[in-house]
Amino acid sequence: MRVIRIALYACMAIVLAGGWAFLYWQSSGLELDAANGARGALNGLRAIDARWNDQLVGARLLGAGGKAPLEPARHGSAYAALEVQALRLTHPQIGSALAGVKSALEEKTALAKRFAAARAELARLSPDAEGDDLKRAELTAAAQALFDQAWLAPTGPRLDALARTLDRASEDAAAQAELYRVWLLYYSGFLLAVLAYLVWNLASSRLLIERINRQLREANETLERRVAERTRELTDALAKLKESEALLVQSEKMSSLGQMVAGIAHEVNTPLAYVKASLESVRARVSDVGSLAAATERLLALLSAESPDEAQLARQFAAVRGRIEALRSRKALEEVERTVKDGLYGIGQISEIVANLRNFSRLDRSHVAEYDLHEGIESTIRIAHNQLKHRTVRKVFGELPRVSCSPSQINQVILNLLTNAAQATSDKDGTIIVRTGRRGANEVTVQVADNGQGIPEAVLPKIFDPFFTTKEVGKGTGLGLSISYKIVESHGGRLEVQSKPGVGTRFTIILPVTPPAALAA
Repeated sequence: MRVIRIALYACMAIVLAGGWAFLYWQSSGLELDAANGARGALNGLRAIDARWNDQLVGARLLGAGGKAPLEPARHGSAYAALEVQALRLTHPQIGSALAGVKSALEEKTALAKRFAAARAELARLSPDAEGDDLKRAELTAAAQALFDQAWLAPTGPRLDALARTLDRASEDAAAQAELYRVWLLYYSGFLLAVLAYLVWNLASSRLLIERINRQLREANETLERRVAERTRELTDALAKLKESEALLVQSEKMSSLGQMVAGIAHEVNTPLAYVKASLESVRARVSDVGSLAAATERLLALLSAESPDEAQLARQFAAVRGRIEALRSRKALEEVERTVKDGLYGIGQISEIVANLRNFSRLDRSHVAEYDLHEGIESTIRIAHNQLKHRTVRKVFGELPRVSCSPSQINQVILNLLTNAAQATSDKDGTIIVRTGRRGANEVTVQVADNGQGIPEAVLPKIFDPFFTTKEVGKGTGLGLSISYKIVESHGGRLEVQSKPGVGTRFTIILPVTPPAALAA
């Protein structure tokens, strides 16, 4: 649009300048100059014609021996100069007047040539020849007639007519030039008014532009301040949002752990029973060992005396030997060793469960590490044992490289998928298949499939939305799959789902072997 406006302004400027140039050219008196030039050429032609007439008269008076008249070429060159100047005029009668002058000059030139020829013929006749008198008389009469015709040729009237025409053309040109000068004056005034308006408009536009620029600068400064404030607010909000997201993820993880507290308590109670039984057995043997120690101490006291009683010493030896034989017969030491081993085994199981819980419940700001997904799956299955114990869990593991990821986050995703699969299947014939494999050279997959009730097609597009759940009130927050989806996405991977109602559901975790730079940082 701006280009079109500039083009229109340029066209208007060209038209206005062209109009002024036309008026100036018309008022510059070019036709007056042409009329003056034609008048000068006409005067020159008149002078040549007058001299020609004088020469004709002189030739007539001097007879055959007189000087020849001027050559017609002088008339022709003078007429050509007149014609060039006269034809620059636009008067309508110039052409006819020029034609009359030209025809008169041509006629006079022809008569002059014939007159000169007759005079030349007379000059050749011998004055003494008798037969030439008659011819001389005839030639003299003919020369006189030609002289009269040449003398009376209408060049003068034609030149006068052309002079009058030039005068009228000059007057018309002067009047027209004066008219164009008046028009040029008005037009120049109009252009000055237009120029003044443009200058005023330009000055007003400049002031307006300066005011607008000043307002824009002020608005930009205000906007920059607001943007800076808004940026700070958004940065703070983003930091709080990330903090809330981390807490929300941790809350969801703790919620999942809370659902498994009973099962974990059962898992801990079994090894605790080993420890308790072992400690009770050891306590039962502690009294026997204590009595043996007391008898041995008395025996040592008797042996250290200066003059011990032999009978008393023999009795004490017998008592110590009896207690030792009693412990040996009951295999007390072997029993204590066995119970201690059982207790240590139970303590080891408890330590393993506690370690799994501690690793699983770590905040998600943990660093990225090389991780064995199979080890993480095994650990997560043990954590979820209470929910999975009535289902058949099949593990189909492929060959996987160690993956750079956040182990606790990936464990949470796997636990959430296993928990959902357990809740979607029945206790009797529920089957959950955990399958791992590779997809290309740079990706690995973890699939969790179940033979549960499936997900309706209308619900399937919404399952990753926050707070969306198909479970009963109180049995789900609706955040598990949403958080899992974000965790996998933050690792540069994808979480896909395929489900068929009445057949089952399959979730597929696709992870890159090397995480994106943002996660690695």
